Amino acid sequence: MDDSNDLLEKANEYAASNRISLEENLLGFGQDGSVYRSSRDTAVKSFYRERNYFTERDCYFRLMDLDWISVGDFTIPRFVNHDDELMIVEMNIVSPPYLIDFGKAHLDRRPDFSDEVMDDYYREREELFEPDQWPIVLEAVSDLESIGIYYLDLRPSNVRFRES
Repeated sequence: MDDSNDLLEKANEYAASNRISLEENLLGFGQDGSVYRSSRDTAVKSFYRERNYFTERDCYFRLMDLDWISVGDFTIPRFVNHDDELMIVEMNIVSPPYLIDFGKAHLDRRPDFSDEVMDDYYREREELFEPDQWPIVLEAVSDLESIGIYYLDLRPSNVRFRES
């Protein structure tokens, strides 16, 4: 069985145990896993790897414990449910402007990269955003760091601005 079939199988098992169904079309997919829309209009994210699953789950726990529903100008999904065995996180679906996808974050410790590597990362990521957007993105990153979440997946698909 290939990885994408395994993700769908786990998502369907989660859906059945929670008395929901999943739409056929994906909401999203990437290096961490696949995201499906549920019949209760939530996003069900199925993960490939434990590290990404537990990091994302724990980021949502942190955000939920602090009652954070936004980071700066960006809405963040509200945590709905999870399944550690199946490596599933269920969250509400958000519209732009939003910040999503915490699977590559680091919790309570800065990433173990040199300053030079981090500077290169930020320079590279800055080019993906409009010049007037970048300071807003950095402010959101700083806000997350203030609560011990070091966000490392800066790209327009994850940090989306309102369409003008």
